[in-house]
Amino acid sequence: MNFGPLDWIVLALYLAASISVGIWAKRFVEDLSGYMVAGRRIKVALGVATFAATEFGTITFMYFGELGYLTGFSCFVIGVLAMLAYLVVGKTGFIIEGLRRHRVMTIPEFYELRYSRRVRLIGGIILFLGGVLNMGIFLKFDGIFLSEVMGFGPGALMITMTVMLLIVIAYTILGGMFSVVVTDYMQFGVLSFGLLIATFAVLVHIDLDQMSAAVTAQLGDAGVNPLVNSRFGWVFMVWVFVSNLAAAAMWQPGISKALASESPETAKKVFFWTSLTFAGRAIVPMFLGIGALALLGPGESSAAALPKLLGRIVPSGILGLLVAGMLAASMSTYSAYLLAWSSVFTRDVLGALRATDFSESTTIFIARIVAGIIGAFLLVFGLWYQIPDTAYQYVFITGAMYTAGALSCVAAGLYWKKANNVGAYWGLLLGALSPAGFLLLEKIRDVLPGWMLFITDVNISGILSFILAATGMILGSLLTQEVSPPKQLIEQVRS
Repeated sequence: MNFGPLDWIVLALYLAASISVGIWAKRFVEDLSGYMVAGRRIKVALGVATFAATEFGTITFMYFGELGYLTGFSCFVIGVLAMLAYLVVGKTGFIIEGLRRHRVMTIPEFYELRYSRRVRLIGGIILFLGGVLNMGIFLKFDGIFLSEVMGFGPGALMITMTVMLLIVIAYTILGGMFSVVVTDYMQFGVLSFGLLIATFAVLVHIDLDQMSAAVTAQLGDAGVNPLVNSRFGWVFMVWVFVSNLAAAAMWQPGISKALASESPETAKKVFFWTSLTFAGRAIVPMFLGIGALALLGPGESSAAALPKLLGRIVPSGILGLLVAGMLAASMSTYSAYLLAWSSVFTRDVLGALRATDFSESTTIFIARIVAGIIGAFLLVFGLWYQIPDTAYQYVFITGAMYTAGALSCVAAGLYWKKANNVGAYWGLLLGALSPAGFLLLEKIRDVLPGWMLFITDVNISGILSFILAATGMILGSLLTQEVSPPKQLIEQVRS
């Protein structure tokens, strides 16, 4: 057992404070806008804090740490590419400025404004399925982190996952986006402190020469140069940059921060300043993962190596603060994701099946129920599903099921007058095709004919999703201009 009495006290106090905030935030949920986008009142400083906290959950810490353990310094390029992609979106306002100007709460809501209610329904289904699958491994990896770092071992995984789930669902369902934003501000500080502690502890026990020697001995040039690493290469780097660009502009949990901003100009500033944290968000846990390789050697489970390292070297008392920081990160991510996917299913799937929208009170009620159902799914899926390749690649390929088609539909809808319903259908469906094919066929690659094996390469499948989506949007629109005339947006003048 790594946890001492002081660690338990620190952790219990933090959990009690978080749940109390969720209950307190409920009083500010006056209507649907308050529940889903915090009444569109978020300013720059708070927006940056909540965005950074949402985008750095324990799953992020774990999959970047796993990459550091498996690939050495060569994976640092991922952090740089992510920073550049979000910097481009924040500086130019690509997509996010237009969505905020049109005052939508979800991405599929824009599909109805620009295309049709049926496009909104299809887009909502793809977004919901891709988003929930993307989130499917979060609970398992967070449970692995807590079980290993606290010293319980794998036998306590199910109990750890269940307790985490109940805590997060409780305060997310109670307060909606207000709960998420307010707790994120607190969690951002706790998380930053936790990362500082972890980095200092690793540097005390392992110096840079030891890390470099371990990477050279185990990985050779592949541990330094991403172009010669078999997991990376040019196709991977292009896919990662495009995916991050699409995620910055289109990923519902992140874009909700722009939609909750007080103005389009504020949304751009939030994304610009948050982008500067994205390199560190990736490189710090990667660095710690390299520390695990140096101290523990290459024989450990790649997912468990980093938390096992931290459980060994971080002193009692300080370990409680570290776990509180990581739990804070998880709660920020889970709350934002649960709110995003429950909102999409309620408004853009169930709502789009009706001739008229649900009332605001009914929408909030259904969204809360859906959030609970998603949570139950995460528990079952996380315990059952064995991910292909690394957790990082799984997260990005499931994200591409949605972001590839959404990027083509929203970008064309905002910036191309000829985009129409048919192009939107083709873009959405073709964008989801290769990621879905990878997830279905990767498990049976040994029995596939040779010409189909390309789809089981996660990097090729990922970049192909964006190529197919763009092709579907362009050709589908150009070939059907007469039978499906484009619908133009009506500019929204309110902030």
